[in-house]
Amino acid sequence: MRKVDPVDVKAGFTSFATERMAHFSRLEALLRRTPHEKRDLSVLSETTLHSVYVAFEVFLSDLMLAYINRDFSVYQANLKSRIESSINAKFGSGAAARTTFGVSKHINIQDLENLIDPTGWNMTFKDVDELKTKFADWVSPAHGAGVSALGPSDTRLIDTVRAIRNFVAHGSPGSKRIMNDKLSTVAVGPACPNDPLCRGQHEIDDVGAYLKAYSFGQRRLYTFIMRLQAIAGGL
Repeated sequence: MRKVDPVDVKAGFTSFATERMAHFSRLEALLRRTPHEKRDLSVLSETTLHSVYVAFEVFLSDLMLAYINRDFSVYQANLKSRIESSINAKFGSGAAARTTFGVSKHINIQDLENLIDPTGWNMTFKDVDELKTKFADWVSPAHGAGVSALGPSDTRLIDTVRAIRNFVAHGSPGSKRIMNDKLSTVAVGPACPNDPLCRGQHEIDDVGAYLKAYSFGQRRLYTFIMRLQAIAGGL
């Protein structure tokens, strides 16, 4: 039976993120001393972080599938409970008692994908709290330990990048407000690994300019991406 290897899922995201940073570096060199260098780098910074975070969302979805594929028991027990509760609520205890749930020890990846996401969309999570809840409900504790152990700085980093992605995608006043709220708190606590990402006292209007700017000797764009890589490696 084919299994999806979580190690390969992690390596795939790391490779993609590294390639995106290399792509940025190549284009940065080509843009040097061109008439629109600053603006082009701002736009490139936005699109680069957007693409990396979309890949991170795909990574989280694939990683969850990989872990459930390795150990189907927790998801199966949760699914059985939800189905039985639904039948009982809609049709009563008599119907529930006459309904059989087929238990499987193993499930192939294609059947698992159809079971978890019959519509064919990747699983997404509105924030880290929802991610932790889903992992706790569906993934065995041994495999979900990395997600459950996500600390405050990692949580704020992920939720902040998601807010930036939403602002880049939508540009709405609401998404801008949420992004600035997240950026104002992304670096909290002593020796926080997110310190280079703090926006300071002023709100960010041009997120591309913020991302391309150097902080602690490195473009913030790279700091965001490398932090996502480090987090992914620990999941």
